[in-house]
Amino acid sequence: MAALTNSRNTPEMADFARFRVVPVEAATTIYLGSMVAINAAGNAVPASSNPTLKVIGRAERVHDGMVAQDAVNIVNGPIPGAGAAGAISIIVKRGVFLYADNDASILQANVGDLAYAVDDNSVSAGVTVAPAAVAIGATPAGTVISLAGRPIAKNSVVVQNAAVSPTTVYEEGRDYLVDYRDGGIVLPVGTTIPASANVYIGYRHGDGRPVAGTIAAIDQSGDIWVDFWHRAPLAV
Repeated sequence: MAALTNSRNTPEMADFARFRVVPVEAATTIYLGSMVAINAAGNAVPASSNPTLKVIGRAERVHDGMVAQDAVNIVNGPIPGAGAAGAISIIVKRGVFLYADNDASILQANVGDLAYAVDDNSVSAGVTVAPAAVAIGATPAGTVISLAGRPIAKNSVVVQNAAVSPTTVYEEGRDYLVDYRDGGIVLPVGTTIPASANVYIGYRHGDGRPVAGTIAAIDQSGDIWVDFWHRAPLAV
């Protein structure tokens, strides 16, 4: 397409940002109110800790289905013609919804951090990795440092020149770049991290679990308000 030379009436898909209609995977049941994810084929499945999934929101209703009907996509199930991938579809909603803290790992200090999916009804906090020494090679520019665990939580990486009371905290974007999805740090040309240095890197990660959303608040019940609007880069 060529660049515009005049004004344009750009089409809008109403409510698409809030509601999505997604085909359901074969031999799969998705319960209304559960967290829904998309698998590698682009089909809806219950959210889980499977790192290949992308969590997208809450199951609202079966598309063209009955009220309060779960998405039961199995042969000889309650929905006629169900069973094959895409035989039925489910409407998924993005918003801020209440789910369980799977392992009591989410504290008030975690509000604003990412929540990671454990199953279709619970989330947990990321794993915190204390700053540990990493030796940098003789030519730092272009060096790739692999981090254990993925995805890396946004804004959680700290690179410094000492384990405690650092005199220098290096700057993301100038001294290093973060691959949040695959768990790595790249030292670009122009980094101020000295060659052959020991640096200390701390961060949080999801231990392979997919991002559910941002921790919006902790309910008085102890359950977690998860914001499916605000997520990590590349999470969806």
